[in-house]
Amino acid sequence: MTVTDASPARPDADDALRAAVLDLCRPGRIVSVVQPIVRPADMAVVGYEALARMQGEPPRPPDWWLAAAAGLGLRHELEVACFVAAAALGSPPEGRALFVNASPSTITDPAVLELREMLPERLVVELTEQEAVEDYDRLRRFLGRWLARGTRLAVDDAGAGYSSLRHVVDLSPDYLKLDRELVRGVHEDPNRRALLRAVVAFAREVGTSVIAEGVETAGELEVLRDAEVHLVQGYLLARPAPPWPQLSRTRPASGGAAPAGAAGDDRVLATGTRADLRRERLRRSLGRVDNVLEACEVAVEDLFRHEHLMSSLYLERGHELRCVAHRGLWQVLDGLPGSAGITGRTWATGRTIVVEDVSTDPDYREAIPGVVAEICVPVEVAGETVGALNAESTRPLAGGVVGEVEAVARLLAERLEVIGTNLGNTRWHRAALASTALSGLEAGRRLPQQVLHRLCDAAEMDSACLLVDEPAAAPVVAAAGPLAGSFLALTDDEVASLSGLVGDIRSCYTAGDASGMGFMGTESLRLAGARAVVVLPLWVRRRRFGTLVLAHSRPIGLSGDRVEPLELLADHAAAVLAPSVSVVGEGSAPGRSGF
Repeated sequence: MTVTDASPARPDADDALRAAVLDLCRPGRIVSVVQPIVRPADMAVVGYEALARMQGEPPRPPDWWLAAAAGLGLRHELEVACFVAAAALGSPPEGRALFVNASPSTITDPAVLELREMLPERLVVELTEQEAVEDYDRLRRFLGRWLARGTRLAVDDAGAGYSSLRHVVDLSPDYLKLDRELVRGVHEDPNRRALLRAVVAFAREVGTSVIAEGVETAGELEVLRDAEVHLVQGYLLARPAPPWPQLSRTRPASGGAAPAGAAGDDRVLATGTRADLRRERLRRSLGRVDNVLEACEVAVEDLFRHEHLMSSLYLERGHELRCVAHRGLWQVLDGLPGSAGITGRTWATGRTIVVEDVSTDPDYREAIPGVVAEICVPVEVAGETVGALNAESTRPLAGGVVGEVEAVARLLAERLEVIGTNLGNTRWHRAALASTALSGLEAGRRLPQQVLHRLCDAAEMDSACLLVDEPAAAPVVAAAGPLAGSFLALTDDEVASLSGLVGDIRSCYTAGDASGMGFMGTESLRLAGARAVVVLPLWVRRRRFGTLVLAHSRPIGLSGDRVEPLELLADHAAAVLAPSVSVVGEGSAPGRSGF
């Protein structure tokens, strides 16, 4: 929602205008239409933005009325009326999110928080920058109450001014909505493209998603897709309409300037097929990167963009598979031995595995709801299987898709043969410090809490809980941090689901894509305000006795190189905790005790 300067003249002296604004605040005078928010990789609708339509006199657009209300000191009342109109929409179909605009003063009104129960479960509040924030600590406290009720946060018009950039730095939103002025003509402006790439890189680093609004041309959409912008909306895709407009998943035709390399592409087309063209483009993209992580990102993005497959790339490290890149997922299974699932079997056998119906394969590991089929292809470098490229689909497999996945794996392997497969590491020092601290802990009632706090420090996450598998004990033994209450409220079924995620693998963690599919086991935590989750098994002397869950109430980017040191630290924590007899204490549920 962008407010223009088209304010009415002297609104504070206009009694008729005041009466008109107050009339708009009455029930039914504002209605909401919605505009789809779309994932450009596969043109799937992931949510809708609620947009107010005000039936007042004189006929004016919403930004005019909001500016008029602000001049009269009635903007808050009008925004609340817009909230009520959005609530009247009900919940979008198929679990999609509803995005609703609000200014900081509106979101910090306790009366507005009471409207939360009227709004859909999957709610995203878009924080506008039309008023200054004088107290960010107060704003964060109120936002915490919204987040604790499953709400997600977006910063609207990011890049339009100082306020929006301050919101990004101080509030850690789940989504950044690019100002439409940064999107307009991006296919024709190298400066805009450079800024776009920088924003996407920043978002990936901090674990948030970018939404580009105001997309009006096919050329803009193509550039946004190539820059790996997560979500888009605009007139090119759909105009605001009554709920709930659907889109064809057909990819719009390209427009605007031809991409670099088009002449070479034409030569390929002259002698080959469209598939040859795509593979030549992928080969060129891989040739422009010089490290293994970027190469793997290019490969999974290609599958996600062209085949609409949720893809993940695993490489061998320390005799197990580590996930180094993924697309379309909210949750990742990691640290797989050769015996774990279809991906592990592909790596162990060095053979492509195609499962047309995952319900018929006992090796299939369910981490994503709605998956129908899976393809897993080995990645072979210099005759050795070094990893596996996994692709999952929510629809039956189309003809030729297996060959495309194999082609991507082959081109990636060619590049890895040049640049190598060494992943490096950056998180081990923090884990080593936490391990040293764990060695100095003494047995006692507060031992579990102390262990959880050390693990939170190492993970740079703010919450954790300890689950045990002993039948005689309540499953949630101890919890720490702002999400402790959510941990202690987990049901036995939810605990079993979480523990089952890591039965014989090293970890499961959220992937940082707020719109991605996959919340098996962690959905209740997500709704309770967790914006990143890591699940780790606890083993001592080949005996599984519990599960460690780490969570964060702000978005962060999780990856295999960040989680792997935590797995080793969990092994140390297990050795420290196992001899304990009593584990009640701060953050523990009354009457819950030891293992």
